[in-house]
Amino acid sequence: MTRTVAVVCGSGVSSTFLARGLRSLLSARGQFWHVLPLALDELDDRADELDVVLLGQHVSAEHAAVSARVPGAIVVPLSVGGIDEPAAREALDLLQGIPSPDTSDADASVAADHRPAPHEGDPHG
Repeated sequence: MTRTVAVVCGSGVSSTFLARGLRSLLSARGQFWHVLPLALDELDDRADELDVVLLGQHVSAEHAAVSARVPGAIVVPLSVGGIDEPAAREALDLLQGIPSPDTSDADASVAADHRPAPHEGDPHG
């Protein structure tokens, strides 16, 4: 099952670049997520499709409001700003810590406790 993650920013511009970087990292690791770049005002139209919402650092103050707008999704603010590789790596690390929907509760807690360290397995890290 492919899950959907929205990378959200204020206008949709920076999320487009960050989504592109995240897709590249996911592809290199053989992981399958449908990654959508969205502006904050596009969330309501796509809320039913989303499993995870990654909030760009500059809109992270909207966490509570976004969580209310997409009640079926996990909403996570990014702490690294920008659209470059460090922000994409943080997004990837966050996604790797989210258990699969077909993972049992016991497995989910184990998965959350065993997130890879930043840049783990990366020859450049």
